[in-house]
Amino acid sequence: MYIIVVGGGIVGYGIGLELQMMPGHEVTIIEHDAARAAELREELGEMVVNGDGSEVAFLEQVGAGRADLLITVTADDAANLVACQVAKHRFGVKRTISRVNDPRNEDLFQMLGVDSTVSASQAVMAQIETTLPEHTVVPLMRLEGSGLKVVNLHLQEGAPAAGRPLHELRLPEQTLIALVIDGDGPRVPDGATILHSGDEVIAVIPVDAEETMRELITGRPEGG
Repeated sequence: MYIIVVGGGIVGYGIGLELQMMPGHEVTIIEHDAARAAELREELGEMVVNGDGSEVAFLEQVGAGRADLLITVTADDAANLVACQVAKHRFGVKRTISRVNDPRNEDLFQMLGVDSTVSASQAVMAQIETTLPEHTVVPLMRLEGSGLKVVNLHLQEGAPAAGRPLHELRLPEQTLIALVIDGDGPRVPDGATILHSGDEVIAVIPVDAEETMRELITGRPEGG
């Protein structure tokens, strides 16, 4: 597999080290800053090149036309997005993964066809939220290309779903309750499983159904 990594900062350097140790992978790291590229090249060798990973001519020079995967991890969201767009639409790269520095840009990246996005701030916030007793809906991950995501739900006292079996709940279409965790530990539910306040629920839901699920497990809309 041929992988192009755009960005030679701490993240790009770490990815390069990991991929370099995996058999069957050819990796190119593109770093825009000449001094940083030279520093990385001393350690990682010829896999590091100096240039602009969002430019068509340079991507062609490093063989983007035969790349299986392009990963963008620079600190510039605009550069990351452009690189992914060029890789997809100019060179036909099958899969793109991008770092998103400003979480407000994540929906734009996904709308424009970036296959996977990674937001450090969102990942940290998800970890923080799971430790708060009042957390209700915590996104865990998106399922690529399906319009679905995995969430952690915390059932609140007095919620519409509390004390009712799953088969009675009017869940959004394509929703799957995968796991219920209560005082006795985790269990795979069926239609007769009754939810109780305090239960943790791992569910797969449509990306636009978060508000519906929040009302079902809390009885109130976001901010209510």
